[in-house]
Amino acid sequence: MKKKLALAAVVLATAGLITAGIAPAQATGAPTLPAGQKFFSLDNDDYLNQLFSVDASTAASTPVGTLISANSAGYTIGAQVNPADGTVYFLTRDVSVIPSVTYLDTVDPTTGVVTRGPAVTGGNDQPGSLMITKAGVAYSYVQGNLNLLDLSTGVQTFIGSSSGIEVAGYDAVTDKAYGFSYRGGLAYTIDLTSGALTPDPAHNLTLIPYSCPAGGDATIFGLYGGAVFDGNGNPWFMNDVCNAELVVADFATGTTYFMGQFNSAAAYPSSPNNRYYTGTLFITGTPTAAALPDTGASAIALVSTGAIAAGLLGAGALALIMVRRRQTGK
Repeated sequence: MKKKLALAAVVLATAGLITAGIAPAQATGAPTLPAGQKFFSLDNDDYLNQLFSVDASTAASTPVGTLISANSAGYTIGAQVNPADGTVYFLTRDVSVIPSVTYLDTVDPTTGVVTRGPAVTGGNDQPGSLMITKAGVAYSYVQGNLNLLDLSTGVQTFIGSSSGIEVAGYDAVTDKAYGFSYRGGLAYTIDLTSGALTPDPAHNLTLIPYSCPAGGDATIFGLYGGAVFDGNGNPWFMNDVCNAELVVADFATGTTYFMGQFNSAAAYPSSPNNRYYTGTLFITGTPTAAALPDTGASAIALVSTGAIAAGLLGAGALALIMVRRRQTGK
């Protein structure tokens, strides 16, 4: 009887491990920036156009190059990397002149040096988001309007209306443009030939509420600037609820996580929680390895579990043979 009970235990344990091995666990935690990629922001506060290298897990920021002189006569917005050549473009709104002028500037992510580009003209001259495709074709999104943008001249050419979104971004993984509503986090795909929006409920965003470092709770979206997609196809945003917070969405589920408030002890030692304001984010580099589907289950763990289960199954079969041989006297 003991042998039969022991054998039954082996079989049940084996079956349990096999079941556990093939059943994917639920994904937990926020997506991480893929290895080989780096996160940056441009100051939109006291040090206009100062480049920061950002820890994507905390939003802690380190100035790139020498901290520039304080200058807040304007704001920056809508940075994007041109996948075709790696150039980082962004928009600077100069409000020191009347009427104000928006420039299409570039920044060197290794030195932080900003180069003044052409003034943006045509269409609507106050774009809020930039998108640049893998082919190097650039678009600007402006208050409900989609424009073609000439990177060499800054000239915008109106394409069509995309009313209903405030934030736009391009995902090189899927080669698609997406738009998101400011407050609701509703997702849309953008037709780059017409500007037409198509609701994409599978990618609607859901914000996990979080506490603001300076007090209060963030329970709604305040998406601002532009969406920047990483090499795993997950979008990162600045959420303008507390002051300027880094959030990332698991695009497969839409769940959006708070990573931290943008902060720099080096640049803002006297600011509460060293915080600063930015709406200008970008990601450089290429992932060093292909991303695996985020199932929450480790492929190595599954293989190991499968191997253990196979071993126990073999042990159970061997035990059954030995019991039968003893019973028959062989």
